[in-house]
Amino acid sequence: KQWYQRRVRDLKPQWEFSCGRQSPIIQPSKGAVKAACTDRILQLAQPKRCLQDLTENRPAYEFSCGRSSPIQMTSKAATKLAAASERTATLAKPKRTPSDYEESREVQSIPTSAARNTRPSERIEALAEAKKQPSGPFREPDWPVSKKAMKAQPSERIRELSRSKGLVEGFQGNRDVQWSVSKSAKQAVATRRIEELSGPIMRESMDHVQFNPDVFKVSEAAKKAKCSARTAELAQPIVKS
Repeated sequence: KQWYQRRVRDLKPQWEFSCGRQSPIIQPSKGAVKAACTDRILQLAQPKRCLQDLTENRPAYEFSCGRSSPIQMTSKAATKLAAASERTATLAKPKRTPSDYEESREVQSIPTSAARNTRPSERIEALAEAKKQPSGPFREPDWPVSKKAMKAQPSERIRELSRSKGLVEGFQGNRDVQWSVSKSAKQAVATRRIEELSGPIMRESMDHVQFNPDVFKVSEAAKKAKCSARTAELAQPIVKS
């Protein structure tokens, strides 16, 4: 715990002015403070200068939100002398609605005077009446059974319908997940074929199968061999200008 607190105390100055970024501001060493920069560093440290003939067009971007096509002011000559061509006047006309266009219907429709003066039929009045629901008294969910109902005997049809559905001949129920092993199975002797199949497969290890002591040994014929002219040509390094 003491080592962790000391480690946090040592790293805290690095993040004091870094705003939590990945490249913290590290305090420079005394040697770096006294070091002198080179001419190249002084040249790169110079700020970029503006062009002498640069003129900013601030009014052009006043209402354009910085887009490439600024809104420009119209001159007085254009407002007084300019006349629109026939093509410009045609394009300036608003688009007409089609002849079969129907406007959107209002959500709340206004009934006509004829609909206001009509009288509903007897059938409509009967359907318009609210459903009558009795207010009580209601029977309790549990009620006593009468003596006649207790002594009643069902008919043959009710007895036939009350019989449970029987199982199909040859039906066998689900076998239990765990069952006891019989004595005959415990005393059984495995055959030679079963013993042969139950034995593990013995394989040689890859170290012995792929072992070759002469894998890096160069033969005498390869030592005395001479390369062809084409091989010697291809073996030359590429000369780059």
